[in-house]
Amino acid sequence: MADLEENNPGFDISVQLDGENKNITVQPDETSDGVEYFICKVGDDQITQVRFDNGKWDQLWGELSQEEVDAIGHEIEQEQQ
Repeated sequence: MADLEENNPGFDISVQLDGENKNITVQPDETSDGVEYFICKVGDDQITQVRFDNGKWDQLWGELSQEEVDAIGHEIEQEQQ
């Protein structure tokens, strides 16, 4: 797990959620079978876990709208370029 954190450091993005611009800390992680997903936090509160699967962003955990998940996914993609 330490290797993953060193090779995939967290990063911050800014996304419009509930009509407010939120700073979100994103921590890449992966499932036991190697599928990448992203843990998203505002402050100390985890708000969602998302991953890119079959050409779209899916929410693994959380209660955000698909539009909000897509906005987070878009910012993650921009950060990884």
